[in-house]
Parts: sequence; C-alpha cells; structure tokens
Amino acid sequence: MNIPAQNINILWSYLIIEELIRHGIDYFCLSPGSRSTPLTTAVARHPQARKIMIYDERSAAFHALGYARATNKPAVLICTSGTAPANYLPAVIEAFQENLPLIVLSADRPPELRDSGANQTVDQIGLYGRYVRYFFDLPTPSETLSARFVLGRVDRLVQKALGPVAGPVHLNCMFREPLAPEEEALSPSYTKSLRNWYESKEPLTRIFPVTLSSNETMFPWLKKVVEQTEKGLIIVGGLENQVPKKELMLCLSRLGWPVFADITSGLRLGYDAPVFVPHFDLLLARIKPHFDTVIQLGGRFVSKRLLQLLQAQPPAIHIHVDPGDRRIDAAQTVTHRIRVQIDRFCEQLSRIPVSSSLHSQAKLLRQKSDATERLLKQKVDQGPVNQPGVSRLIARLLPPGHGLFLANSLAVREADMFAQRNEKPVFVAANRGASGIDGNISTASGFALGLQKPVTLLIGDLAFLHDLNALSFVPALSQPLIIVLINNGGGAIFHYLPVAKFDDMFEPYFATAHDLQFKHAALQFGLNYQSPATLEEFAQVYGQAVQNLSPVLIEIKTDRRANFALYQELLRAVPSAAE
Repeated sequence: MNIPAQNINILWSYLIIEELIRHGIDYFCLSPGSRSTPLTTAVARHPQARKIMIYDERSAAFHALGYARATNKPAVLICTSGTAPANYLPAVIEAFQENLPLIVLSADRPPELRDSGANQTVDQIGLYGRYVRYFFDLPTPSETLSARFVLGRVDRLVQKALGPVAGPVHLNCMFREPLAPEEEALSPSYTKSLRNWYESKEPLTRIFPVTLSSNETMFPWLKKVVEQTEKGLIIVGGLENQVPKKELMLCLSRLGWPVFADITSGLRLGYDAPVFVPHFDLLLARIKPHFDTVIQLGGRFVSKRLLQLLQAQPPAIHIHVDPGDRRIDAAQTVTHRIRVQIDRFCEQLSRIPVSSSLHSQAKLLRQKSDATERLLKQKVDQGPVNQPGVSRLIARLLPPGHGLFLANSLAVREADMFAQRNEKPVFVAANRGASGIDGNISTASGFALGLQKPVTLLIGDLAFLHDLNALSFVPALSQPLIIVLINNGGGAIFHYLPVAKFDDMFEPYFATAHDLQFKHAALQFGLNYQSPATLEEFAQVYGQAVQNLSPVLIEIKTDRRANFALYQELLRAVPSAAE
C-alpha cells in the first residue's frame, strides 16, 4: 500500500480527504494556517482534489455555500484553530436554513492546550450550536485508535451532510505536533486493517440517498381538495437547480390555477405559461384576491405583499410541499405539510381535472400582469438609468444557461417585482435562508464555479462593501463573474420602511449615506471597470461583458430618493381591481 504516512497526523488527514473524495466530494476551500497543516497537506498532494485558497474564512464559507447552491453537493472548508472557524458561522447558518450541504473541517489544539491560555486556542466544541446537522470532536491522532475509526467518522459526516435533510456538518480535528509531513515512525502493523479499503477504491461505508416518494394514500385526499376548490393558487418559492423546471411548468399549466412564482424559483426567467402571473407582487399593491386553497411549493418567497395577503385572508387550506423538513409558514396559515419531491407531487397534481372557472381566474390575473408589463416598458425601460430598468435589462440580456445571483436586500426584491423573461431559462439563486447582506460576492463566485457557467451578480453598495475582499480571487475563477453594482449612496431599502419619515435619525443611522465610488477597488483587484450613465449605455456595456466572458465590475450610480419616487409612481399606475 502506498499510503502517505510520514507521521500519524498526515496519515489521518490523508484518510479523511481520501474518504471524502471516494464519496464524490472533491472540492476544497482552504484558508491558510498552521494547525491545519496536516489537512492542507493531504488536499495539496491529492491528485483528484480540486481546491481554492481563500485567505478570509468568512469569504471561503460563502464561496462553498454558492457551490452547494449550484450543485447540491457539499464543498469542504478547511481552516486553522481559534477564531478562524468562527468566521464560518454566517454561511453555516444560511446553509442550515436552506438545507444546503456543507462540510467544515476545523483544526484544533490538543486537549492539554485547551483552557490553558495557549495561543490561538478557543473552545471549538459545538461552535455552531444547533446550526449543524452533526458535530464530532475527533480525538488527536493516535495508534491506540483504529485507522478504520477515522473512515467511519467521515462516512457518518457525509451521511448527515447529505440528508435525508441536508445541511452543514462539523468535524473538529485536534492535532499535536509535528504538523508538517516530517518523518516520525509508525508501527508497521497500524495500516494493515486498511488493505481491503485501499484496494477497493470505494468508501468504507457506501451511502445511498433517500428518495422521497409521495404516499399513494395522499392522492384521493388531494383530489378531493382540488375538486372542491373554487379559487386556487399555486405559490412557487425557492427551488433547487436540480428540480426539473420545464416538466414542473407543464404540470402546473395543466392544473390551471394561477401561479405566483418567486424570482428564486427559477421559473420566472425563461419559462412562461398562461397561468403564470409574473408581476403578482406589484398587482397585490392594488388588488386583494381571495383564495380558498393555496398550494405552496419549495422554500421561502420574497414578496412581503403576498405574505400580508395570506395573513389578511387566510385560505381554508394551505398545503406546503417540500422534500426537506423546513417549516415555511411566516403567515401562520399552513394547514397541511407534505414531505415529497416537488416534481413527483406536481405530477400527481396534474392528473386531477379542474373547473374551467379556475382557468378564467388565472387568465384575468395574467391580463393584469401583462398590462403591468406594458406600463413598465413605458415608464422604466426608457430614459435615464434607474434600478428597475437595470433589473429588467439583465433578465432580458443574460444569455441562456448563464447564472444570475441576486444579492440582498433591495437587489433581489427589485428583480422579484420588475424582472420578466420569456426566452430560454437561466439559473437563479440568492441567499434567502437568513437574508443577510454578508458574503454575497463570495457566494456568487461559488455559484459560478458549481454551475461551471458565467454568473451575473446584481448587488447594492452596502452588500458590496460587506464582502469587498472577495474581489481578490474573482479574476482567477475558472468561470467569469460579472458584477453589476447599484451604487445609490447608502441603504436604499430603508426608504421603503416607516422609519424613513423620521428625518432626525434616518440618514446617519439607517440610510448610512456615503460618497464612495468603486472604480479604484476594481483596479486594485484587476477587474475591468465600466460606469454607464444611461440604460442604453448599460445595455451595450453589459451585452459586451457577457459576450467577452471576462470578469468586470459595472457600477451604476443612481439616486435612492429618485428611485423610491419612481417606485411610488409605478404603484399608483398598476391596474386596480376595477381596471
């Protein structure tokens, strides 16, 4: 056997990395540090390991999160001890909220250095609390423990990361010196138990995914619910990229109920059907339709007006369908939860005949949405640069098969309100589990790498500042990241909230106004830079960027007060119920 075994630390680290790769988990996000040297050595010397070095652990974690969003596979995070793994926490929380797999390998000091005042030593036991699916404090490598014990713990780690409810997992790895691959003799008999494993090229324990299928006893009940429904609604929240969108759209079309598809569902940009109501969020500012049955598919949705509609007019039946165990019920109206693969549920749903009156309801709502689209073409798509117009142009100009990542907080909301696309689909993602503005550049970069496609990131200035150091590795990515930065000089989202009326504290404490420009940031990190002044110029610059397939920062300078005034004008012009 040609197992790397310069010392016991190197051997155990090799076993950890090799077992992960045998499970098909081969992408590693490393941050520099001394105590993690054995793990880093194992990755650096493994011919099948794909790796990226990101010096900021917070950025590395969000990059891994973006990779998981694109592939539904975990990336592996490796860092040294101390505060380094603590910087993973925001991304770990997001992964937990969204059922995204993520594997953390944190290096740690040995037991004798804990609670001793030793340098770079903190309590890493249960560091992430309830936000991991599994935690194990791996003992310091020792020949008193079987090498197969290490493999078994890695297998358990992978099993818990992948599900049946996927999420982040944490293996805390204690190491004594020597940390480097220095020669320190091992007993010749120690690796004998690994011979069959080594020769098989398979993991010690194979893990087969759980496939959730709908219960056949559910169908008669569901059929009865649909047949008794007079006014039904389908809400499609965030969906994984792996959900077959085209087949899902066809199933929902056959049902005939109006469909409110969130921007993160992947259905809004590139799919269309008469039952789809693209501008439902804007319409709900003027009309308040009542639905006696609501079927909600997948994760969260962005629209606050839809949430308020459910709260004000609770449906008699509100069914939430999701393959995980997430409780998505901010309106407190869900009456039934069904844990099943969404495409399988919709396949059954489409077999149920429905009343033609439901088709007419969808038709009426779609007509109002189409009227809203004509309004936006008149008031938004022409003239000076504006934020809704930028969202709409990106949706139209993004090439088929590319990715779109929408940062929090106003970027994703404006895309949800204004963007529409009827041509070939694109991949859409956003960090809506905890909806933080941290790590959005890093997540978009991981999303691009996972998709193996170019990605456009639409981001605001404060979110951009929050993750500025992520620009350091953007030029080296194998897939280009095109960053469209809306610089409106502060937190524009707060203009939409009641606190905006209080002038004495609004600007300094909420809007957090600034005069920063970002051209020099682009130059500092080797990015091309453009700053178009009109929508026509932006269309040219952005169109050229997606053709050139090279990383670029496109800074759009807008006025947040003017943007809010345009938003209010649009709401007043949206067709009402009487119209």
